Amino acid sequence: MKKLCFILFATLFVNSTKAQQLTGRWYSADSSRTYEIKETGENIFEAVIISSNRKTDSTGYQVIKNLLYNNHKKRYEGVIYAVSDNQPAWVKISFDKNNGNKIILKLKRMFVLDVTINWMRITAS
Repeated sequence: MKKLCFILFATLFVNSTKAQQLTGRWYSADSSRTYEIKETGENIFEAVIISSNRKTDSTGYQVIKNLLYNNHKKRYEGVIYAVSDNQPAWVKISFDKNNGNKIILKLKRMFVLDVTINWMRITAS
């Protein structure tokens, strides 16, 4: 019984740790946009633009919705929306293996072509 309780506690701890790692402020690879990823429900996340240098962007735009952690594949999965035309695309997000402050977003586009985008965590200096 003690082993079962320990395993349950450890599983809950790991899941909450993953949520803490993903939530926060991130900037795009070209530093033109700043995003905030927050938890909106139990293991459900979203990302919104909180600042941008691009004239066509609007702050508060929700770029990622219904992002969930896929425990089997060890990544987050959800829907990302293009700011220009609000077109949805399936996105898979994983942490860079060498840098915990970098996430890699892989989007499915045009059936075969994948697009990879990197976001970097904003750290307090």
